[in-house]
Amino acid sequence: MKKDPFQYIFRFCCDPGFNDAEEIPALLRYVDEADIDDVAVFANVEEINTGHMSFDEQDVYLAMMRKISALLAEKGVTMSVNQWHSVMHADLGKTLRPEQNFRPMVDVEGNEAKLCVCPLCGEWQKYIARLYARYAELEPSILWVEDDFRLHNHEPLAWGGCFCDEHMKLYSARAGKPLTREEFLAGVLCPGEPHPYRKIWLDVSRETMLSAAGAIGQAVRAASKQAKVGLMSSAPHIHAAEGRDWHALLHTLAAGRPPVDRVHLPGYQENSPSNYLHGFNMVSMLTRVMLPSETEVYPELENFPFSLFSKSRRFTRFQLLSALPLDLAGITIDLYDLNGNGIVWEDGYQQMLHRTKPYLNALSRSGVFKEERLGVRVLYSPCSSYTLHTREGSSMEELYPQEAFFAGLLPAMGVPYAYAGSPELTGQIVAASGQVLRNWDAGTLARLFANNFVILNGDAARTLCEMGLGRLAGIESVRWLRQNDGGYAYEQVTNGKTYRGRKNARASAIVSCSDALDVTYAQGAQVNEYTALYDSFRRRTAHGQVVVDGRVLVYPFGNFESSVSIPPMLLNSMRQAVLHDVLRTAGAPFPLVCGAPYLEPYCFVRDGGLDVYLVNGSTDDADAVELAFSAGTAPESAEVWRSYVEQAAPQAAVCEAVGTGVRVPVDVPSMEAVLLRMPAPGAEGETPA
Repeated sequence: MKKDPFQYIFRFCCDPGFNDAEEIPALLRYVDEADIDDVAVFANVEEINTGHMSFDEQDVYLAMMRKISALLAEKGVTMSVNQWHSVMHADLGKTLRPEQNFRPMVDVEGNEAKLCVCPLCGEWQKYIARLYARYAELEPSILWVEDDFRLHNHEPLAWGGCFCDEHMKLYSARAGKPLTREEFLAGVLCPGEPHPYRKIWLDVSRETMLSAAGAIGQAVRAASKQAKVGLMSSAPHIHAAEGRDWHALLHTLAAGRPPVDRVHLPGYQENSPSNYLHGFNMVSMLTRVMLPSETEVYPELENFPFSLFSKSRRFTRFQLLSALPLDLAGITIDLYDLNGNGIVWEDGYQQMLHRTKPYLNALSRSGVFKEERLGVRVLYSPCSSYTLHTREGSSMEELYPQEAFFAGLLPAMGVPYAYAGSPELTGQIVAASGQVLRNWDAGTLARLFANNFVILNGDAARTLCEMGLGRLAGIESVRWLRQNDGGYAYEQVTNGKTYRGRKNARASAIVSCSDALDVTYAQGAQVNEYTALYDSFRRRTAHGQVVVDGRVLVYPFGNFESSVSIPPMLLNSMRQAVLHDVLRTAGAPFPLVCGAPYLEPYCFVRDGGLDVYLVNGSTDDADAVELAFSAGTAPESAEVWRSYVEQAAPQAAVCEAVGTGVRVPVDVPSMEAVLLRMPAPGAEGETPA
């Protein structure tokens, strides 16, 4: 079988009896022209979905899949199965069939779905297990479980479920008393210290999905020793609110085979490449670190609603290049209508896929993305919905963690990062946002602050104070200043330094910024203020960015509206320069990209050197790459792998010294990428492994 280091999995929709006679030959041609490795054949998909399909309906798809599988095998290409529904994405005006004795999902308001089912329903579990067992008999490469395998987002339900009678019995049994849905939810969402009902909700929800996963995984394994089961997942901050245990869920579905996940790429429609990278770093990269390390990852390349009006070929290529830091086995590709319309040759995606494949293969073959990551350690926990405090207690969205802020901000400003699931670190620069610190006890946090340089945004600093641990950051008390309430209008440099050619440089802090934390520092704390906040009358109103005792940066902004975006006002050259100054002073053991907004670095440590993968999320080209290093660590040369040259092969570059850093004479066009492989000091001239 064909086995490229980077696998293209093409998701193929065909309407049996309508256009299969034309589209199956077209598929075989597409496989050749786009360099496809695996074809995931849809069943009962989207616009031609008939609800929870009957086994007679499945027979039609099984016959078509057998035919496709045999034809693909002649080309050395594998086949997978993309069964489009499990619980069901949405009702969409359909209902359960009379013979389908499935228990409907019930939402937070008591509304009962017409088609979407409770995942704990025994009758449905038997049904879905049989569907998957019959597919498994075809011996496909991967059997995909769609991203409707979740509790949230099942229109027209409010948020999701499940609050059916059977689930309410489970919640009541664990609470030790009969509970109404309203009473239970009031406890789940109770402001302040989590009520015991919160843990009951998350535990039962977790067990519910594991039960359904077990039904699928075991059925597949009984029918096939080899077929893998892949999970299509959504945003991790939302899955957190339904108690997802990523490791247990992936292993339960895998049933003894390697776990497989289709990580969500947050860009169904084209937007600015810089905004896309915010979402990628805050959603896709966070999902990756929550998966078992051995998981085969094939992220979701999709251009819904399926045409060049949704996404250009160039932006689609940009998604391929920018996805590589996920450490991929390949990617799933969903580019054409799911209504049986067939492959649209005129869109020309196939030529772009073919041209891009050699670079994806070359970098995957190098193993660079499996290396140890280097950068600011951004703290996260998959268990944060168990520990965070809600404010109002009025919606399930209050259970969504906001821990990925720095993963969105830092790379946009030229700072590499790496997620860290534990604060047990030493000698690192560590960033905390949201309420992530609530996941660890006082002793653990004391070691974190004693052994590392820590960056806190406003939410994290406030959380630390609410935990009674403000002293760890030299903080006595805090209070929120609300954006646009007149308390502050801009941030101004106060340390006497010149940044970006401006003394006393200013950055706006209104309209599209955020709330800011007014911090009172403890008596005796050494406060090194970089900036302060001022109102419209030029009156100083609060500290801005402050380094405390040489070991904590308080970055006062927070209270963000979204878990997956960065307030645009926080992104400017003055704030980038201040951040770089703080990190260099703190002894950052990694390079910083100077200037060049959205030239985003992913850094990896290699025996004998350093690898830096740069993705240009700006619509401006970068004429060269300037990297700041700690004194004595700048390289003299680099091996350069450009994404935009015809041959996927390295070229040598001599670095020009600039201060303690270097200027690498390599251009990075907009939405393209470059890998720089640099030797360690004293190892010049050695070839990267």
